[in-house]
Amino acid sequence: MFRKLASLFFLFLFVVSTSAFGQLNIGYLNTQEVMSQMPERSQVEQELNSFIQEKRQELQQRTTEFQDEVAEFQQNQENMSDAEIQKREKQLAQMETEMTQYRQGLQQQIQQRRAKLLEPLYNKMNEAISTVAERNNLDFVINEATANGESVVYYAASEKMDITEQVSQYINETSDQN
Repeated sequence: MFRKLASLFFLFLFVVSTSAFGQLNIGYLNTQEVMSQMPERSQVEQELNSFIQEKRQELQQRTTEFQDEVAEFQQNQENMSDAEIQKREKQLAQMETEMTQYRQGLQQQIQQRRAKLLEPLYNKMNEAISTVAERNNLDFVINEATANGESVVYYAASEKMDITEQVSQYINETSDQN
């Protein structure tokens, strides 16, 4: 929240100082809306969901194997010596640690895959924003909302400053050409 207020304050100071030297044109858009309307988005989501499902199956298989090992230990524990019990408990503790590390590694793999798959979409959106901003002679383009969905643009004197639809339209036009 503090960063948001500080950013808005510095933006306000910049706008006030630059407006003294000339007319400043600022547009805004909702990048989340643009991203949701991109034609490639569904393919990226399908690919990511497929990857996540594959990794969940791997995790489930490992979890089942671990649970089977624990169940076997519990069944055979009465027939084991104290040394064997300690040895087996250490092995199971090691397996549990490996499971935790594997789970954390999966989260990182999913995040990396998501970033890799979304990078071309973000690049395409950035190109579209630049093109639309140049066409409209905009000095700045502000994202209407933060990643948390909090609004950054609280007031705009004119709807014509909202370039969300223009950016989406540009992306659709250039997607058809490819």
